Amino acid sequence: MLTATANPIGITQPKAKGRTWLLSAQVQSYGIALTVTFLALLLAAGATAAERDEGTIGRLRRGLLSLGRLVWAKTLLAAVVGGALGLLIALVFGIVVEAGGVKGGEPWARLPLLLVGVLLSAAVVGAAGTLLGALAREARTASLLAVLVVLPVVFLGLVPHGAFPAAWWISRFLPFSHAVDWLSAALYDVSPWRTLLVETAWLLGIGAVLWVLARRAVRTLSA
Repeated sequence: MLTATANPIGITQPKAKGRTWLLSAQVQSYGIALTVTFLALLLAAGATAAERDEGTIGRLRRGLLSLGRLVWAKTLLAAVVGGALGLLIALVFGIVVEAGGVKGGEPWARLPLLLVGVLLSAAVVGAAGTLLGALAREARTASLLAVLVVLPVVFLGLVPHGAFPAAWWISRFLPFSHAVDWLSAALYDVSPWRTLLVETAWLLGIGAVLWVLARRAVRTLSA
């Protein structure tokens, strides 16, 4: 009686079967971006350093392959492998969501758009990996350096703007945070085009800088 008098009106919200945080759009975007970033960076860095170890770069330079085409080859390798892996993760994630009968399941129609973002992100990270591989000059060192670089890059991308503004601004000049925003918008934003345009511009700008630096670094390997 006293409880009813103190709280004459009560609100009861029925439980609905929706997405848990493990199946959220944010987790999916971070998972794909993290996996693609790690793989593309490690693959491009290791491949570039391995060719230097075997003397392949010098022989290619004496042939018909230019430095620019050599960097493009490593970038495209990272993009293709990263794109295939990212698409596979999205398919597995979607199957799990559909099998669980989760309301608001995987947007299958947007997977082609997602693939574009994965390819673009993997290519940019591939240029960074080529740069690391050229700087490391040795395959094992390049692989270790790639692992050490991925950790702080991902950490900076996870820091929200209000928590540590300096870290957030640094992450703006790294590809990981832009890849996350691109993938998240492509999957679940009602109208993603403005976000995609902005993030594409960021990724292309970062990728262009990394590509030029990678080309200059590779030049020292063939000298």
